[in-house]
Amino acid sequence: MQLPPSVQQIANVIGQDKALMLVRKLKERCSGKTLYVYVPKPERLHVNHSLVVMLGYADALALSREFGGMHLYPSPCRYLQRAVRNRAILALRDTGRSVEEIAEELSLTRKWVASVIDARDMVRRGDSIEVVARAVKISPLTLGYILDIDVHDTSPITHRSEPKAPSPQMPLSL
Repeated sequence: MQLPPSVQQIANVIGQDKALMLVRKLKERCSGKTLYVYVPKPERLHVNHSLVVMLGYADALALSREFGGMHLYPSPCRYLQRAVRNRAILALRDTGRSVEEIAEELSLTRKWVASVIDARDMVRRGDSIEVVARAVKISPLTLGYILDIDVHDTSPITHRSEPKAPSPQMPLSL
């Protein structure tokens, strides 16, 4: 799974699962605010520091060696919650439930449930992620998270028409 760069740099040091656990604990601590944590230098790290409490001493020390003396501002990874919910759509579909049953159970619209299911079916048929994204009107990055596919180009799929030529204007002078 592709992580935002601010979380990936933490995951490179302590692993993806622990980085996501840190983000989750920071969300609890910083409710409604920007997520941040101060990482002290290794010689100043003590057992009561919030980073040690959240991760344990070994992982806190690893972060301290890499980022000591810095504030880290990891992304809240809201897309992960949506990805888990959207994967639940696929799991329920695999059990034989209808689109209407899934939508009602998960409190989602039938259109969204159908789009997620259609996207998976199209990817299984071999359609490219860009084609699928355009067909079901879901961004490629979101599809990557839903279907657990690595998507390297995260730019939105939009084709803008050529800019229109300026319309001729009458001079305003009298």
